[in-house]
Amino acid sequence: MTTLAWVIPSKVVASTTFQPNTITSQQSLRVTSKEISDKLLLADRNRRDDPLVYKKLLLELSQIKDSFNVEQGYYYQFLQGYLATYRGEYDLADNLLTELLTSSANNLLRFRANYTLINVAAAKKDWSDGLRHIALNKEMLSLIKDEEHYQVSILTTMMFYNQIQQYNLVLNDVALIKRENLSLQHNCFVEQLSLEARMNLQQAKPDDESIDAALSICINAENKVYTNIIRVYRAKLYLKALKADKALMTLLPHYDEINATLYPMLTVSMHNILANSYFKLDNLLDAKKYALEAVKANKYINAFQNTDSYRLLYLIAKQEKNIDLALSYHEKFSEAETERLEGEKSKYLAFKLAELQAFEHEKQIKLLNKENDFLAAEKVLSNTKVANIQLIITVMTLIIIMLTLGGARLWQSHKRVKVLSEYDELTGIYNRRHFTQLAVSTLKYCKTAQQDLSLIMFDLDHFKKINDTFGHICGDWALKETIRVCKTIGRTNDVFARLGGEEFCILLPSCNIEAAVRLAEACRAAIENTITEESGNNFSITASFGVTDVKRSGFNLEKLLADADFATYDSKHSGRNRVTIYEPETPEISESLEGSWRVAS
Repeated sequence: MTTLAWVIPSKVVASTTFQPNTITSQQSLRVTSKEISDKLLLADRNRRDDPLVYKKLLLELSQIKDSFNVEQGYYYQFLQGYLATYRGEYDLADNLLTELLTSSANNLLRFRANYTLINVAAAKKDWSDGLRHIALNKEMLSLIKDEEHYQVSILTTMMFYNQIQQYNLVLNDVALIKRENLSLQHNCFVEQLSLEARMNLQQAKPDDESIDAALSICINAENKVYTNIIRVYRAKLYLKALKADKALMTLLPHYDEINATLYPMLTVSMHNILANSYFKLDNLLDAKKYALEAVKANKYINAFQNTDSYRLLYLIAKQEKNIDLALSYHEKFSEAETERLEGEKSKYLAFKLAELQAFEHEKQIKLLNKENDFLAAEKVLSNTKVANIQLIITVMTLIIIMLTLGGARLWQSHKRVKVLSEYDELTGIYNRRHFTQLAVSTLKYCKTAQQDLSLIMFDLDHFKKINDTFGHICGDWALKETIRVCKTIGRTNDVFARLGGEEFCILLPSCNIEAAVRLAEACRAAIENTITEESGNNFSITASFGVTDVKRSGFNLEKLLADADFATYDSKHSGRNRVTIYEPETPEISESLEGSWRVAS
């Protein structure tokens, strides 16, 4: 599910008697420093509450810039950077805020510039830069005494982690931050973050009472942007549940209000959902209208939100038999989809790189400690013992090199013989027999090394219908295309295998259940978005996924496969095209419920 980079809301402050007004060049000569500071503060307070007033105040301030002192100039630069972020002009925002971050501005203003740059990095899909600003943010926290911005910086980090699909970490942080004395505005944002994470973990339904509670909090906070973000999420859930009419009823009454926010991320999402809803209801005229509005609103967003718009415009043009236009939209869709897949991979790589850098830093510290211990011991050892040790090391190194070269030659000779018996002829991935051998050895290693291991099983939905309707050649194409799109998402050490027919599995060594669920969800979305026209026929491909790990199923391969298969069956039973985590029954709970009343859900 696509997630969006939203800007952190500002605190709602009671209105002041100072009102915006137009300042002429003659009047600017009489503006005092206090009046300038008051106008800057008023603009800051209206950043989220009233964007039109905010823009008007900045325009008035631009006419009296020559009267600013140094600190007022820095404050004005921050407000301009925030406006550029809000309007989606991310390169301009990056330049303004980065310059401010390296300036002599006060600590609080530089801190605000830094955590706003986390938002900019998320919007630009520059995940490494965002993680760099998060690290800097943590270093600056000790200098910040302002509770408001202290909380905002943490919320911004949570927002960024939502972007790189660390949803369980977000939910953990939500539970922690709710213990703080949060303002109504921050409570609203926490609810939005929580809903976004639960949606992506498939833990939310459109009629959940928690969504009503979140809307109530944001409405009371008078935060129109986040109120409507939550409405967009609910509409998206209705659309996913094949309730297009309810998705329209959720958004259309608030159409003008959402457009008035002037927030491209929000307006693009709304128009895409409206377009897809009308398309589901066979209203091609309105579907095309709102899809084109989405593309228009997406002018400043160099993200993959246009994927949905162009895909829908392609399908509409195809139904209208406008082949040239359909081809043009299909090319734009393909470009946007490629960018989306690359974005998913770059998120994963950036986060893993950050983890690796932290690990390397810790390892270097340990290595320095070991070197110090070695130097201390070396003073005690005689030169003769040191020489003997070096000789032993040299001999052992030569033996290891010889064994390695011999093993490499042996491996190459066996590799040619084994390849034909190890791979599935159609899809090019491991067959069941060889997968079993690899899985058993991998399980032994992970058990001995006390490492996580997860297993994903998935089964194409209604595959027999594809074969019966379009023939086995088309069915074979669907199987091969499914594996192709999944392998672009998986890691290099993941073990893909075809168990038989349309049933596949992925063994994930050194991977916990949260990461496995994210990979399964990415594969599910990639399969669902497959364009099948290349096969010569027009049909849809979806798959049902089941996920388990050694903490749930143990280090027994048969038990892992059985439990993942059970979860896959649960996905099919629950409506298909979804990911289900295997949850073992707790005997104590089962026994305690044997004689209890059962309440219908």
